[in-house]
Amino acid sequence: MNNHLMIAHHWKMLGWILTIPAFAAGLYCMLMEVSMDDYLQVTLPNGMERFLWIDQSIFGPSNKPITLALLDELISITLLSGLILLAFSKEKVEDEWIQRVRLDSLQWAVLINSVLLIVFIVFTHGFPCLNVMVYNMFTPLLIFVARFYFILRIKPSFSNN
Repeated sequence: MNNHLMIAHHWKMLGWILTIPAFAAGLYCMLMEVSMDDYLQVTLPNGMERFLWIDQSIFGPSNKPITLALLDELISITLLSGLILLAFSKEKVEDEWIQRVRLDSLQWAVLINSVLLIVFIVFTHGFPCLNVMVYNMFTPLLIFVARFYFILRIKPSFSNN
């Protein structure tokens, strides 16, 4: 199996450093229903709104400056970056068994994500369905990383006993 998309092993540590706090912060904000609009606010310079896809009011743009809350974007980008580094970092010894576990984990992630998405589409409607789609951005990589490292690190310790 050709692994030309894999990156060096030393990026794995940065992946964990990005993933764990971003996942914890995202989970905290989601469970505690924290309004992310109150944190990390940035005021755009005049004219900058033309270059960004910003939801304007139905009355069109106004002359007052636009303020964006960037906490949710920061958490999302940090989590996705960390998960990508974890998913695509080579192991110290990249053999056929690890490649097989990687492929199996990817198949499981796509299958579980698809089943969950179908179930949530059937049972959620309106605005909650949008939340499902937002969380769906993270679930394939989360499931892949969780299953891959479970099989790679934790499962062998069960079979040795």
